[in-house]
Amino acid sequence: MGKVKRADWSPKKRATAVTLRNEGYSYQQIARKIGQGVTASGVRKLCVRFAETGSIVTASGKGRKRSTSKKTDRRICRLSLQNRGATSREINKVLSDSGVQVSDRTVRRRLVNGGLQPGYQERSRFLTLCKEKNVYSGPKIMFRGLWMTGKK
Repeated sequence: MGKVKRADWSPKKRATAVTLRNEGYSYQQIARKIGQGVTASGVRKLCVRFAETGSIVTASGKGRKRSTSKKTDRRICRLSLQNRGATSREINKVLSDSGVQVSDRTVRRRLVNGGLQPGYQERSRFLTLCKEKNVYSGPKIMFRGLWMTGKK
């Protein structure tokens, strides 16, 4: 069975849980009173964290660290804009030559996060221009930049 992603409690629920615990309720009673996916073990963990830190706010900085910095992300986008035909593998090769080790998938993810759209932009832009000028009139296929008709 896979790991279930927990729902974050609202600050109001957290404060209610801590207040009820200070009033003497058990963890199980607090969980039943609040309801909506709150468990007794969750209440216990919240109360322990509150006793240690004095705060009900979730600690920041949890999770996996990013493999690229913001500067590297901008560089990935800039490399793609300089050469619109470059694949993620080619961009990754340039990055690895400079000492940044990431996967091709990470490069694609950074490009999408940078606002660049994947796919065949030049082809679709070219087809749109042809349709606007009424040049495109039949079953033609664009293949590596060359127009080929369906006829032999």
